[in-house]
Amino acid sequence: MATPQQTTTAEPVSATGAPASAAPPEDPLHAVRQAFRQVFPGVMVAMFLAAADQTILASALPTIASHLGGFADLSWVVVAYLLAATIAAPLYGHLGDQFGRKRMLLVALAIFTAASILCALAPTLLTLIGARALQGLGGGGLMTLAQSLIGENVPPRERGRFQGYFAGVYALASTSGPMLGAYLTEHLSWRAVFAVNLPLGILAFFLALRIPDAPGPRHAQYRPDIVGVLLFTAATVGLLFVLSSTGHRLAFDDWPLYAALAAVVAMYAVLYAWERRHAHPIIPVKLLAKPVIARSDVVVVTFAATLFSTILYLPLYLQIGRGLGIATSGTLLLPITLAQVFASTTTGRLVSRTGKVVIFPVIGLSVAATSFLTLAATLAVAPTSLVLVLTALVGLGLGMVMPAMQVSIQHAAGRESLGAAIGTMALCRSVGGAIGVAIIGALVFLLLEHVEGHAAEAMQRVMQSGPEYLSQLSPADRQGIAAELDHTFRIVFLCIAAISGMGALVARTVPKPEF
Repeated sequence: MATPQQTTTAEPVSATGAPASAAPPEDPLHAVRQAFRQVFPGVMVAMFLAAADQTILASALPTIASHLGGFADLSWVVVAYLLAATIAAPLYGHLGDQFGRKRMLLVALAIFTAASILCALAPTLLTLIGARALQGLGGGGLMTLAQSLIGENVPPRERGRFQGYFAGVYALASTSGPMLGAYLTEHLSWRAVFAVNLPLGILAFFLALRIPDAPGPRHAQYRPDIVGVLLFTAATVGLLFVLSSTGHRLAFDDWPLYAALAAVVAMYAVLYAWERRHAHPIIPVKLLAKPVIARSDVVVVTFAATLFSTILYLPLYLQIGRGLGIATSGTLLLPITLAQVFASTTTGRLVSRTGKVVIFPVIGLSVAATSFLTLAATLAVAPTSLVLVLTALVGLGLGMVMPAMQVSIQHAAGRESLGAAIGTMALCRSVGGAIGVAIIGALVFLLLEHVEGHAAEAMQRVMQSGPEYLSQLSPADRQGIAAELDHTFRIVFLCIAAISGMGALVARTVPKPEF
């Protein structure tokens, strides 16, 4: 057997004396570029599937209702996916830590793709809802594991560069989903909205196979946290049910609403007590005890609440308040989307280049809050072009948040708990989005419910028949509706500004990571 010395002398050398097979020493980014080629394509397609599937159904839901019936329960086609994905996200994070993140990503892709086929073939609404829940069980792992694999294969200082691309793809997928869904539904069928996941899922699966194998650390006596899973499932389902039903199934002055809230709080309290004692908890409460992770997660909640409520309710204002068409209002989301993509990629590069993290979400959420305050102050007289400029500034601000928070959480968690920590961030993003949509939705419902006079009847007809009914109204009625919507959304934008401002204040308290 050759000695180390013999092995060294036997290797071919270059003119400089370095081994010919070694990577050029003058190229310090060689490993990072290699990780990009091997890791990013697989996780990018997987993450695009997960993000787009949350919004792609928005334009297809009316057609699904007309084909399968059941307008009253149609919302559960969306809610079932959201609930399952939210519950599954931290589970995949934990399982990725235990059994390998690449392996669990392949499992999640297989479940998601198979469930998409079931959705496309669903003969009834109930079957579709069940298939959507199964799809969520796969989709919940795509986001968490994709982010974990970036953290696993890329050095901490360079993660910002990759997370910037990652956040950009997420923003693009989330806001292009409705336009893609509308195109597929109009030119093919609503079933194509699900069927398109088959080729994309297969592509993501084969790209994920190229990711280097790096199984997570395994514990000798791993005990699944079954009780924690059940408690977490019950509490999260209860929370999202309350958020999605407040003002609809559960009135604000009904005692069942507050009883349900009390039950949710009690379940989370029991879950917290249980997880502190379990050897391998599904919710890493010890990680949440770290100020960096806990405060970063709060920032993620405010970010998601701002983003999702804006994307969902801005088209409603543009359609009814400004009289724009459905397709046009969807297209006008592009300024906020493109601005967020630009800011995400730029912020990721700046984090890698400067090593600074906390300053970006502070600036970004402050810009978003200021833009919403300006919108609220000028809405009655602002032309649509100014509204779009201000929402583009919102996109720029929000794009500065996630790349920095992802790097902060990954660095604080360490490699061994990377997936679990990112799982909590995915949970906060889902719950934050639900909280934002619930708060703003309840606010819009309450404000429009108290519209009085002749505008009230016209508003009710528009809300029941859709924005297309505006063309059948008189100019006076349309002007009255526009005035009521301006008043409503001034308050809405003030509320969103408060959420963004709260996030900026919390971001200022996040401890600065040291690389």
